[in-house]
Amino acid sequence: RISPLACWLSPVYVAASHSTAIPHSRYNTLAFLTSQKMAPRDEAIRAVANPDIGSPAPGKSLGWKSFKPEQLSRGARYGLCISAVVPRPIGVLSTTSSKDGSGVVNCAPFSYTSLSAHDPPIVTHGICLSNGKKKDTLRNIEATGEWVYNVLTTSYLEDANACAASLPTEVDELKEFSIDTLPCDMISPPRIAAANVAMECRLYDKKEVYNDDGEHTTTIVMGRVVKFHVHESVLQEGREDDAPLVDLKKLNAVGRAGDITYWPNGVEEGNALPMGRPK
Repeated sequence: RISPLACWLSPVYVAASHSTAIPHSRYNTLAFLTSQKMAPRDEAIRAVANPDIGSPAPGKSLGWKSFKPEQLSRGARYGLCISAVVPRPIGVLSTTSSKDGSGVVNCAPFSYTSLSAHDPPIVTHGICLSNGKKKDTLRNIEATGEWVYNVLTTSYLEDANACAASLPTEVDELKEFSIDTLPCDMISPPRIAAANVAMECRLYDKKEVYNDDGEHTTTIVMGRVVKFHVHESVLQEGREDDAPLVDLKKLNAVGRAGDITYWPNGVEEGNALPMGRPK
């Protein structure tokens, strides 16, 4: 029985092999495919087109390279992870060391960030330890159970990147880099005024991650969003107040991809690919 994929591939190989006279029959084309000496990637396609052909001979990589994380150094694992999982949202997290208003405010960007649920809204951040020590952001979250997830946009990218500097615990990054803030309604830390989308979060849960040597390397914090702040300039027009949506072109969000590369950088004409969800 002919494979549907082989039928689809027939005209491709007929066109590619115009110098070889072959009948324009789907069955004859498959016979042609299976009788020719092919490049490694073509062999992989042939195996998919006709499962009876079987898997490639042992030792043939067909262009793929596979890596076991435990066989890579820590630095190599880091580089592969951050260059492969792209793009990633960046959460610029503002925290404070105490709830009574006397604490030191801290602000730093984190790209191990995601939305994990919407009912209720749950966001997550992976906060890695630095040389075995907890970062100020993590210590503050554990002490107060509160933080602000400021969505990074082009409007304050340079300021946010500056906040990634390793500064003493007693230094307030927002004051150090003259970053304007606004008060939150339900939690103690301030939010960044230039962040057109900000979420007040309370600690929902956390998970400490240990490596194979038993070393605590990361803590994943889960935050329940208790209030959204969205500037009207980035809201989609014509929406009711009880069904708001953020306009991606207006927001100009910034993600992370590899080392210290920020990408994508906003949404430009032609680089968005809207598709309907299959039924």
